Amino acid sequence: MPDTAVGFVLLGIGILVVLGVVFAISSRGGPARTAGSPPRGVHLPGPSFLPVVLSLAAALMGAGLVFRADDQLANPFLAIPGVLVFVSGAIAWVRAANREWRDVEHGSHDDGSAH
Repeated sequence: MPDTAVGFVLLGIGILVVLGVVFAISSRGGPARTAGSPPRGVHLPGPSFLPVVLSLAAALMGAGLVFRADDQLANPFLAIPGVLVFVSGAIAWVRAANREWRDVEHGSHDDGSAH
């Protein structure tokens, strides 16, 4: 199997792991959400730095795949920190969304009548 194919397999496994972690965090610990729409009072999220963090982490991972030696799959000094920052940023973003959802379900926001 050529190195390129191994790289794509590893990338696919990494994506599946990240999606699995995000799914596990988002689906645990709360009542089942059967409604197709969000609860009353949900609005646009506040400003967040997390999309920028995920973009920078993706850029680090890409740089790790580009700036490598001929005998390496990726540059570990760029790719590994990129993966770690990406996973932690994705977890933080899902937690922030879940926190806002729980706050709205428990009535800490207004009733939505002013919107």
